[in-house]
Amino acid sequence: MPAFTIDQSVCTFCAGCSSVCPRQAVMIRDDCAEITDACTGCGHCFQFCPVSAVTRVEGDAP
Repeated sequence: MPAFTIDQSVCTFCAGCSSVCPRQAVMIRDDCAEITDACTGCGHCFQFCPVSAVTRVEGDAP
């Protein structure tokens, strides 16, 4: 289960999070960004996002 989620209403689909993910766990398709189950919680996407659209999931992911 991904440790992070992307707020679609904030995301600008710049694909920066996808480009820094060492596991290629961020998918950008049809103006939708999604963090997949390949996420290991490293936080690269969270640290890189210029608009703070990536947030840590507390407890179970939605």
